[in-house]
Amino acid sequence: MLRRAVALTAGAVLVWTGGTFALAPAALAGTVTPTVHCSLPAGQGEATGPQEMSVDLSPSIVDPGGKVHAKVALGPSPATSGLSLNDVPTTPSIDLVMSGGATGTVTVTGPQVNLDIPSGKPIEIPPYEGDFLIPADASGPITFTPVRNLTRTKVLGSTYETPCDVVSGSGSVGTVTAEGTAGHPATLSAPATPVWPSTAVALTGSLWTAGATPVPSLCAADGGGCDPGKFASHTLAISGSGELTGSAVLAAAGAVPDGSYLVKVGDGTKEATAPLTVRAFVPTGPRAIALSRSGAPVGSVVRVTGTNYFQDRWINTVGLDANGATLDDTAVYVKSAPDGTFGVDFTVSDPAITAIQVDEGNDPATVLTTPFTVTDASASLSAGAAKVKPGGTIALSGGDWPTGVTPAAELCAADGSACDSARISGSTLRVGTDGALAGTVTVAGSTPRAVYALRVTAGGAQALTPLTVAPSFVVLTPSAGPRGTAVTVVGQGFAKVATVSIVGLRADGSQTSDPVRTKVVGLDGAFSQTFKVDAADTVAIRVREVLVNPRTETAAFTVQDGTVPAGPAFALSPPEGPVGTAVQVTGRGFAPVATVSVTGRTADGKQTSDPYVTRIVGLDGTFALDFTVRDPATKAIRACEVLVNGKIIQQSFTVG
Repeated sequence: MLRRAVALTAGAVLVWTGGTFALAPAALAGTVTPTVHCSLPAGQGEATGPQEMSVDLSPSIVDPGGKVHAKVALGPSPATSGLSLNDVPTTPSIDLVMSGGATGTVTVTGPQVNLDIPSGKPIEIPPYEGDFLIPADASGPITFTPVRNLTRTKVLGSTYETPCDVVSGSGSVGTVTAEGTAGHPATLSAPATPVWPSTAVALTGSLWTAGATPVPSLCAADGGGCDPGKFASHTLAISGSGELTGSAVLAAAGAVPDGSYLVKVGDGTKEATAPLTVRAFVPTGPRAIALSRSGAPVGSVVRVTGTNYFQDRWINTVGLDANGATLDDTAVYVKSAPDGTFGVDFTVSDPAITAIQVDEGNDPATVLTTPFTVTDASASLSAGAAKVKPGGTIALSGGDWPTGVTPAAELCAADGSACDSARISGSTLRVGTDGALAGTVTVAGSTPRAVYALRVTAGGAQALTPLTVAPSFVVLTPSAGPRGTAVTVVGQGFAKVATVSIVGLRADGSQTSDPVRTKVVGLDGAFSQTFKVDAADTVAIRVREVLVNPRTETAAFTVQDGTVPAGPAFALSPPEGPVGTAVQVTGRGFAPVATVSVTGRTADGKQTSDPYVTRIVGLDGTFALDFTVRDPATKAIRACEVLVNGKIIQQSFTVG
C-alpha cells in the first residue's frame, strides 16, 4: 500500500510541470518567450524549453512604496503530466526582477484554483492576478523582467513545488514609474459600446486620490450640463493605490434620452471624463404576453409576463368581465425592465374575470388581451402509498390549488371530522405557479395507529385523502395486475435483521399456491422484495416475521385480466457526448425504496474509472440522477439494484 501511494504521488506532481495555458496576452501586456529550466519534484527529473510569459502592470505611475497590480498569463511549459487527476488544488506565481528606478525581486501570486489534469495532454489554467509593493525608496521608471515561475500543488496531503527558472531569452514585460501621483491627471474608462438606461455602467481608472469618495455625473458631449441625477446609484470606490473601480446605474430612459454623452467622475481633488453612448432598448418584434396559468380559483396568484416592450414604461394589467368591462379593483402596475420584459403577480380576486388585459402606458394601440377562466376550488390531493409510521414523513401531491398561499395540513378522523393540526409535526408543502401541490408532511410521533383522513387547506381550497398511520405496514407496487405480475413488497417497522415470509392469500384467509418468498429485514426495520402473483384467486399478500414476534401485516392485491407489466428500463439523455458530459439517467420498473447504483462500463464490461452514483428508488419504482462521463473508455452506462433483486439494465453511450 505504501509503495502504491508513493508511486501515485510521483505521477501526480508531474501534473504541474507541463501542459498548455493557451492564453492570449492581456491588452497592452508585455510578452516574452524565454527558455526555462524546470526542476521536477519527487526525483522526476528536469525539463528545458521555451515558455511564453505575458504580464500586464497597472497603474503606470505609482507612489514610492505603493501597490502595483499584475495580470499574468503563461504559455505551455516544457514538461508534461504523467497522470490524470481531478480537482487538484493549485497556486501559481511568477518572480519579476526590477531594474532602473528600483532593484530587487517581486512576486505575483495568484489565488488557489482546483484543476482537472489530463495525462499527456495540454493543461489549461485560467489567467491569474495579484498585487505587489515597490520599494519605498523607488524613484523613476522601473523595468520588470520575468526570472522564474513557481507552481505549488497539493497532492495526497502534501505540497509540492515546481520551479521553472529563466535561463535565457527573457526581457522586459512592462515599466512602472515611481513618483508622487498627486500632480498627475486621473484616468477614466467607460464601455465603448452603447448602454441601456437603467443599467449599471462599469467604470475604471487610475491615479485618483487614494481613499477619496468618487461622484459620477453625466454631461453633454461638449462637457456641459453635467448632472449627477442622471445616475440613480453607484458603487464606485477608490483604493489605497488610487485605482477606481465599480459601476454607476443610469437613470430611466425618460431621464436619459438616446445620445452621445461624457461620463465625469470627481473625487474632490481630481476629475476625469470618458465618452459614453446611451441607446434605449428597441423591441425586435411585436409585443407578447403570457400567463403562468390559463385558469385558477379565486384567491390564486397568476404570473403575467411580457416581452418586446419599450423599456422603463408603466405596464398596466387588469381583469375584464364577460362584457369586456374593466374590473378596476384587479389592476396591478409594474415598470418594464431594460431588456423590454416585464413580470407581475396578478391576484384572481373577482369571480367575474374572463380575461386579463395588458397595455403599455395607457396607450390603446398597445392593448393585448388573453382569455382566463376562474375555476372552482376543486383541488386534488394524493398521499402516494397512503401509509406512514408515527413520526414518519410522506410525500403529497395534487393539482388545481390556489397559488400565492402556503398550504396547511392536519390529521382528521377517517370521516373528515375532529381535525387536529398538532398531529402534523412538520410540513414542506408548497403550491407552484401552475397550481400543483408538492412537498411532504411529517406525522407526530405520538399519533395512535388508525386510518385517518389527511386534510390540506390553502386559501379557499381544501381536500382530503386517506392515510394509515401504523408502527409497521406493507406497500405493494403495483397493487393490481394480471397473473404473472411481479409485485414489489415494501415493508417498514419490522424487527431489525428478522426474517419475514411473504405469501399470497385467498378470500378465506388460506395461503395460495404461489411459492413463499423470504427476506431479511434491514437495520432500519425496512425491506423490499418481489413476489410473483400466479394464483388467480389471490386477494391479498401477507408479510409475517419468522421466529420473532411474529408481527403480521397484510395488503390487498387485485388480479386483473391483461398482460404482465413491462420489466425494468432506463434512458440516457443525451446518449452521446464528449468527456465531461453530464448524462441524466432515468429508470422505471425498479424495486421501490431499493438502492440503485449507476456506473460507466468499458467495451468488455468492466467498470470505468468514473465515480459511481447511487440513488434510492421511489415508491413508484422510478429514479433520476446525473452521471458525469469522464473516462474516454466509456461505452455504456449500467444501472443495478443493490442487495435486492439485483436487476441490471444497460444502455450504450458514445464518447465523441
